[in-house]
Amino acid sequence: MNIVIAIDSFKGSCTAQQACEAIASGLIRYCPDITISQLPIADGGEGLLQILNASPLLKGKKNRKMAVTGPYGQQINAEYITLGKDKAIVEMAQACGLELTPKTLRNAPKASSYGLGQLINQVLDEGIRYIIIGLGGSATNDGGIGFAQALGVQFFDKDNNLIPEPATGEDLIRIYRIDLGKLHPAVKDSRFEASCDVNNPLLGPNGATHIYGPQKGANQQQLQQLEMGMVNYHRVLCHQLNNDTNLTPGAGAAGGMGAALMWFTQAKLRPGIELVLELLNAESLIRNADLVITGEGKLDKQSSFGKAPVGVANLAAAYNKPVIALAGSLGDGSETLYQHNINAMWSICPGPISLEDSMKNAEALLSDTAEALIRTIHIGMRLKAQ
Repeated sequence: MNIVIAIDSFKGSCTAQQACEAIASGLIRYCPDITISQLPIADGGEGLLQILNASPLLKGKKNRKMAVTGPYGQQINAEYITLGKDKAIVEMAQACGLELTPKTLRNAPKASSYGLGQLINQVLDEGIRYIIIGLGGSATNDGGIGFAQALGVQFFDKDNNLIPEPATGEDLIRIYRIDLGKLHPAVKDSRFEASCDVNNPLLGPNGATHIYGPQKGANQQQLQQLEMGMVNYHRVLCHQLNNDTNLTPGAGAAGGMGAALMWFTQAKLRPGIELVLELLNAESLIRNADLVITGEGKLDKQSSFGKAPVGVANLAAAYNKPVIALAGSLGDGSETLYQHNINAMWSICPGPISLEDSMKNAEALLSDTAEALIRTIHIGMRLKAQ
């Protein structure tokens, strides 16, 4: 039997790689002669580089580091990956991630995406013309204004004063006009793709500011101010670029970075798990599998909206491969995942157990559940043979 384990992290408990190893150990404990391929996955946002670094299937990979300006002006070393001379993979969270700043010090109106622009500027200077950007986990709500500045875009207020670098979310309200004359010349000749696992618009109650601003340290008054700024920013950009991205799914991703990428680089936004599976060459493993095991910390009705397990299941379905999903918990509406090519689901919790205990012992629970799973499969095989 050939089994592919393609599983996401159990956040707060174990990484995707640790989850893969735990499941593999449980399978082998009962059935040591099966063939197992481990494929740690992520949804394309924070942790993208970690997943790619763990993959033996990624050829020609080089890890690079660069000193950039962090979300609050601090100097940080951000990592990115190059694949040969033609492709680079950049993770937004490396340059302006939420986790780079302690929770008590987060202040969304003061955060800037400038560091991400510095990374992209460096990649373009290296001659690379195909750039993949992992969105997610950002500290910023600046609509990508800092990112654009680092690439050469200039923003002016109504008195024709240049807005200084690095601009932040609170500067959005000041924007009166923009000048693209100094935009990095290689942008127009480059291909940009961004992984995006949310469908939020840029503006409104379901937009970047109101949905994600609170976790980035914005209080109610600041949310209102940031939204006013984002509305102004959107109005100016739509007028000058003749391109209204507001309602494009994902425009509100990463504090409006989705919209900025479409405005300034003509980037294509793609589901994160789709991009990850493509980069990992997962198809080559799954098409030869007898069974695919996937999962993440919690499966519920929201899991069908761009989450990693359903992305894996959809790819497996293309080759008519059965899929079993493991999760810490099966939440409300998880049964809808049966309509999304997941054939069976198992909770790893053996009975009533506290959240603290389940998170602390996730690897052991995954291993034990995997053993129970393979034992059950073997019973089915014996019944079929009778």
